[in-house]
Amino acid sequence: MDPRRQPRHLKEACEASLRRLGVEAIGLYQFHRPDPRVPYADSVGAVRELLDEGKILAAGISNADPDRIRLANDILGGRLVSVQNQFSPAFRSSEPELRLCDELGIAFLPWSPLGGISRAGGLGSAHAPFARIAERHGVSPQRVCLAWMLAKSPVVVPIPGASRPETIRDSAAATELVLTAEELAELDAA
Repeated sequence: MDPRRQPRHLKEACEASLRRLGVEAIGLYQFHRPDPRVPYADSVGAVRELLDEGKILAAGISNADPDRIRLANDILGGRLVSVQNQFSPAFRSSEPELRLCDELGIAFLPWSPLGGISRAGGLGSAHAPFARIAERHGVSPQRVCLAWMLAKSPVVVPIPGASRPETIRDSAAATELVLTAEELAELDAA
């Protein structure tokens, strides 16, 4: 892609989405893949213009480190509402971003919270503490994983994928699973 094109492409993609959805404004527009050849501020500036024009009601970013979160929030005039980063028992390098989102009151949306579609079923085998705690509670390791994430901060909103109704119900039930401080510490140390 031409390095000057990404800001224009973001606007064109938004316009196309508005037409396809048949709406006046998109509730949340998540900027997913920054082009490394384009200044980040230019792309986020295009998202700000969409916000200012009322074409989107809220703006989010993905795959962002703390510096980009702060920069985007500044460019958006404090209107950054979400950060979508990978986070799971196997991929915990987004802890600093989660803490910053908690501090700023920005939703943190972990993608692939169960390790991805091909690994979600083996979460308990790959991460024994999740299986042990799940057995104690009589629930799945996946439910324990989502409850662990939810316990980290009220801004955490995991995005688990599911293809079967029972896994959807299991994921939703994670909001009701209360883990002890000791269990949370065990999972954090895993």
